[in-house]
Amino acid sequence: MKRSLLVAMLGLLLLTGCGTSRPVGREAVCDCQREVRVPDKAFRTWLVDKGYAIKTHGKWLRATNEGCALTALECYSQDIHSLEGIELFPQLEQITCSDNPIEKLDLNTLPHLERLYGLNLPLRRLAMDSCRHMKHIELSHTHLNNFSLAAFPELEFFFCIFSPLTTLDLSPCPTLKSLYIRATQIREVDLRPCSNLMELHALDTPLKHIIVTQKQYGSNLKVSVADTVRIEVR
Repeated sequence: MKRSLLVAMLGLLLLTGCGTSRPVGREAVCDCQREVRVPDKAFRTWLVDKGYAIKTHGKWLRATNEGCALTALECYSQDIHSLEGIELFPQLEQITCSDNPIEKLDLNTLPHLERLYGLNLPLRRLAMDSCRHMKHIELSHTHLNNFSLAAFPELEFFFCIFSPLTTLDLSPCPTLKSLYIRATQIREVDLRPCSNLMELHALDTPLKHIIVTQKQYGSNLKVSVADTVRIEVR
């Protein structure tokens, strides 16, 4: 009888556990008993108010069942200074954090992230080398002088405007389709590695030189640049 009671209790525990797992093709992970420190008060309050997390003690939060299932986080215009603690939601595929005074952003704990929307974001440091499945990046009004695309072989859309970028190496991004670099400090761009590129927007820059392939030159590639920009076919 004691053995039967023990088996029944174990079965009940399994049924009442959080039971959150990743979709097929991802490692099954249950995170809703994990506690993570979220130091930014505005971000912490927003997560709790939205029902994505509950406060455990001090600045520590635990994800709710809704938070465990969350794949898109939209926390724009919330006066958030830091997204530290975002690892509470490792299943995220999309983040929208536009119009927040965030200067440092580390997304390396989000291996499934595919889309980042960060318009009017005064970034000075952006770390996301572990986000190998990124397909869409939108940034504006940053303080980033350099930004490497080496970690994003699946990138299709890159938008970084009103930022002091000086160079941009496109060789790691053969799948890129759209490139927006308006109001940057880029002087030359080599489009040859991007055989699928459909559009380049680079007005209001000191851009002087664009390199394209013969196939790109004769295709429907749309190029919005100043009339003084030299287009070289190689």
